[in-house]
Amino acid sequence: MEQRTTELKKINIKQVDAFTSIPFGGNPAGVVTEASTISDDIKQKIAKEMNLSETAFVSQSEVADFKIQFFTPKFEVDLCGHATIGTFSALYEEGKLDLNKSKYYQETKAGVLPVELVTFNDKKIFMMNQPTPKFEMINMSKNEVANLLGLNEEDLLDIPPMKTNTGIWWLVFGVKELEKLKNAKLDLQTIEKISEKYKVIGIAPFCLETFNENYDYHMRAIAPYVGVVEDPVCGTGNGCVASYIVRNNLVKSNQQIDLIGEQGQEVDRPGCVYVNILIENGDISEVKVGGSAVTIISGEITY
Repeated sequence: MEQRTTELKKINIKQVDAFTSIPFGGNPAGVVTEASTISDDIKQKIAKEMNLSETAFVSQSEVADFKIQFFTPKFEVDLCGHATIGTFSALYEEGKLDLNKSKYYQETKAGVLPVELVTFNDKKIFMMNQPTPKFEMINMSKNEVANLLGLNEEDLLDIPPMKTNTGIWWLVFGVKELEKLKNAKLDLQTIEKISEKYKVIGIAPFCLETFNENYDYHMRAIAPYVGVVEDPVCGTGNGCVASYIVRNNLVKSNQQIDLIGEQGQEVDRPGCVYVNILIENGDISEVKVGGSAVTIISGEITY
C-alpha cells in the first residue's frame, strides 16, 4: 500500500449556483476564496475534480481588489461570467467585501474589470463589466452553421453568424423558432472541431422567442471543446449574444439598452441574466451582465 510522507493540505471550497436565487437552478461554479498559496497545477486539478464548467480562484492583487482565475476541467480561460457572479456572492457571504463601497475591481486575464453590487427588485445582485465587444466574420456557410444544430439554413435568422467576444470568443447566431432551438440535435464532434479551428470557446445560438414573456431572448451555450457539453446559464455567452442582438438592430436601441436573457431550460437548470449595454456614437461602449446567486455546498478539498 502506498504511504504518504507529507502532511495533507486542505482547501475551503464552495459550489455556488449563479444567475438564480433558487438552489439547483442557474449555473453552478466552484469557488475558492483564498487561493494565493495554491499553484496553478493544483487549481487545474481542483477544477477537474469539481467537474463544473468553471471553478474560480481568488488571490491577492496589486492592481485590483482581487485577482480571479477561472479554470474549466481542461484548462484556464480568460474570463467567466457565472463564476464571477458566484465568486462575488461567496465573498459577500463570507464578509470579505468592503460594504462602504458598491463597486469592486477584479484582475482577470481579460483585464481589470469592475463588478458592482446593486439592488434589483429587493434582491442583491452583482453586475460585472465585460470588455467592449469585438466581432469577426467566420468562413462558414449558413448551412454549415445550421448543421451544427441539426437544422436547415432556413431555420436561421437572415443575419451572418459572427465570432463575438466580450471576454472570450463565442460563435453567435440566431434561430427563428424557439421550438427548433430547444429540440436541436447537437453535432458535438463538429462543434468541438470548429471551436478549435476558429478559436472560439463554443457556439451560442439564440432565439428572440422565449419561454418567459418577460424576458427578451433565449440562448444556449455549447462548448465541448473545453469539456462542457452545455453550459446552463453563461455570463460571457449572454454578453456576446446581447451585443450581437444590439449590433444587428434586432431590438429597439437608444443610448442604454436593458435586456434579460433566459437559459438552461434544456438542461433543467433555468436561470436569467440581466444585461445592460451602453451606446456611444452608434457603437457599443459598455457591456454589463449580472444576476443573483446561492451557495449550495460548503466544504473542504483534501490533497
